[in-house]
Amino acid sequence: MNQAWAGPTRSSAGLARRAQLRNARLYLVTDDATPAAQLPLLISRAIQGGVDIVQLRRKQVAPRELREVAANCRDAAHAGGALFLVDDHIGLALEIGADGVHLGQTDLDPVPARAQLGPERLLGISTHSKAQVLQAARQPVDYLSAGPVNATPTKPGRAAVGLAHVSVAAARAAAPVVAIGGLGPGSAGAAVAAGADMVAVVRAICQADDPARVAAEIREEIEAARRWTHLRVNGEDRKCPSGSSIQELLELLEVGIDGVVVECNGVILRAAEVAQALLRDGDDLEVVHLVGGGLDHG
Repeated sequence: MNQAWAGPTRSSAGLARRAQLRNARLYLVTDDATPAAQLPLLISRAIQGGVDIVQLRRKQVAPRELREVAANCRDAAHAGGALFLVDDHIGLALEIGADGVHLGQTDLDPVPARAQLGPERLLGISTHSKAQVLQAARQPVDYLSAGPVNATPTKPGRAAVGLAHVSVAAARAAAPVVAIGGLGPGSAGAAVAAGADMVAVVRAICQADDPARVAAEIREEIEAARRWTHLRVNGEDRKCPSGSSIQELLELLEVGIDGVVVECNGVILRAAEVAQALLRDGDDLEVVHLVGGGLDHG
């Protein structure tokens, strides 16, 4: 969960949702083309193939007209053990008992959205630039999406940001990162290698003749990809490419190396060790700057 989100829930339901979010790998976003009556079956089959999270997104339908299909989709997702989110509509999410809401950059701001949604449910937000990632890091969100990686008809007029933006989000956000935008078999693994914790898929699954088979192919590709290293830096969750040195991590975070003292797992490192020591999952770093003969965490 975002370190800036200062009100984490302590209820069993909220904790379970966030634990499930951290372990999720494949995220299905429904399309507008699939008939509403067919969505629950599509969701069930996709979950059989390995989908962990389902988001109902029907941009052209008013919330009052979505209630029945949303409830049916919720039932299908929960029956398969997946989390169920709705796009944008907080009132609908609360009404049907969804696990959370996803917001776009032009939707309600996350702060009032969190106030309406409460602390127990998940809140995600889309990002398309580094500035939006840094802003999301200060907001009460549980995850952020990075994209569109490729140009996609589901986001007309939105320029592709490529895998570079996924890497920026992975390096700068404490919250889990979902890569999205024209991804599917043959590209999901590259998104994970670029730093994504999860891969969101729309058309590749929704328009497949066999959604379970395609989801399974994507899931296998995700599991086989080389994931980034997870660690703690000054008390916050961070990630870096596998095989990175501490110096490379600092460069990725745009931290100047001059005048910096690094402590790794309780041991203060020499300058040569900062340049050469390779990071491992679970490492705990403290990075401080020398200021006026003392140490400053700024």
